[in-house]
Amino acid sequence: MKHIIFIGFKNTGKSTIGKMLANELKKPFIDLDEKIFEVYTKTPRVIMAEHGEKYFRKLENEIFSKIIQMQKASVVALGGGTAMSPQNRELLKKHIVIQITAPKKIVFERINANGWPAFFPKNQLPFEAFQKLWHEREPVFKKLANVTVKNDGSPQKIITQLLQQLPTI
Repeated sequence: MKHIIFIGFKNTGKSTIGKMLANELKKPFIDLDEKIFEVYTKTPRVIMAEHGEKYFRKLENEIFSKIIQMQKASVVALGGGTAMSPQNRELLKKHIVIQITAPKKIVFERINANGWPAFFPKNQLPFEAFQKLWHEREPVFKKLANVTVKNDGSPQKIITQLLQQLPTI
């Protein structure tokens, strides 16, 4: 049994497109960040701010491991940093991994509008911190992905594209 798992940078549309795909495929949808909130009653941002990124990543891995063990195939949207953990990368190997990407400028604007992640260094300019993280994560996402799709603002077009590609993965 394989899950369909969305990876990608923060604010690229993983949850939006994941929900739409789950509806099309009539499969359950799980948002890892929402599941973390459900279990710990705190958002990932609050957990990181209170306990640090290392502690949060441990909790994140515990929840992700439980999701992966579920017997019913699901569509899962991961947080932007989930795939950076070697343990989580190992868990991803047996599943269908879809990278959602978007133009860097648009992602940066969305992050600006939605609030900076708690793990962005306070001593760096926002765009510098974003650029550094983008360059660290993007090659990892590409390597893990079975399929990469660009979110150009038309989710239905992406769903159509994915439905055509999924049987071949």
